[in-house]
Amino acid sequence: SSWDNYIYSHQRKLWLEKKHFEAVMKTINCRTARMGMAKYSCESCNHEHFIYRSCKHRFCPTCGTVDTYNWADKTLQFLLNIKHHHVVVTLPKALRFLSKLNGNRIHDLLFQSSASILLDWFNYKYNIKPGIVSVLHTAGADLKYHPHVHLIVTGGGLHMPSKTIQELPNAYLTRQRFLANKFKQQFCRQLLKIHQAEPLNFPKIWEDKPNRLNDFLNKVKKQQWIVSIQKPLADLSQIVGYVGRYTKRTCLSEYKLISHENDVVSFEYNDYKNTPRGHKPLKSVCRLPTFGFLDHLLQHVPDKRYRMVRYMGLYNSHHKKHIPKQEQPTTQTDTKNDEEWIEFEQYRKLEMEHDKPDPLQCPNCKTMMTFDGFIYPYKQLIDDG
Repeated sequence: SSWDNYIYSHQRKLWLEKKHFEAVMKTINCRTARMGMAKYSCESCNHEHFIYRSCKHRFCPTCGTVDTYNWADKTLQFLLNIKHHHVVVTLPKALRFLSKLNGNRIHDLLFQSSASILLDWFNYKYNIKPGIVSVLHTAGADLKYHPHVHLIVTGGGLHMPSKTIQELPNAYLTRQRFLANKFKQQFCRQLLKIHQAEPLNFPKIWEDKPNRLNDFLNKVKKQQWIVSIQKPLADLSQIVGYVGRYTKRTCLSEYKLISHENDVVSFEYNDYKNTPRGHKPLKSVCRLPTFGFLDHLLQHVPDKRYRMVRYMGLYNSHHKKHIPKQEQPTTQTDTKNDEEWIEFEQYRKLEMEHDKPDPLQCPNCKTMMTFDGFIYPYKQLIDDG
């Protein structure tokens, strides 16, 4: 089959693991009979309605949209009702080969170092503990390996001496280059520490060179590292928009796919590299052979149970209890979670928000239908056969 040809092709550069097969199979079967169906029925007229189950995989574009909607809705419940900055911390290109060889050890360090420099700066400058939501992305717009962290950072926080929430007086946070230099120092220092605790994986050409990491980092530290700080957002709906955009969605939206012809996949992406500073991102088209496209895409499947979203500072579960109750924002979120909705609460919300009829209301009697359980047609066929 064509799939077998892909797996065993000499053109493939990605070593396929169980997580890659799981991501592909679950995404293909999402919202089909293979995943099972929820059955609802009307007690008055016996009308039946079936809803396909979702795969709930983090790499599924369909489930990612719903999960992001749900996650952002819940996140809004604890965000402070003050302005927030969007900060992006990027791992330099020179270090990406090392990150590929060591995976989540480097990703963890990227999380820790990026949050640490902000926590330290707020403490030193204002004696304030900020709230931080950090989201890891490993893909660039063109699907190349490009690890970076999006941070939603409060423009203020808990003033430690007074235990009150204080907002910074202006829209300016600090200099981008200052934070970039702090991140450079912190990351390199911690990288050496984790290597001493447990040796990192190195390329073969580094073998028998005990000081190779030190020498390499000394060269990398001469480069300018990149940290981007955007103007603060004061509107909570805008904050949720930013938070949601960088959380649980897969690295490529379906609408960006243009074509698959003559064994070449074409997709559109934001070309930040060639966009003049301060301008709207230019659009470019990337064309990759089928093998290359799948490798580029699947290399970003996260490890099972790896936390791609983390909460630091005041938004860490240990500190959230110290947020004064009156400072927590009130929202108009519908928190109803009836048992019969099961996993379809967000599905129902989205349908109704798009002016579609309530899927759980009988079209004949206009009464709420009853959840009767799940049906797995393919499982039944296997059992019967």
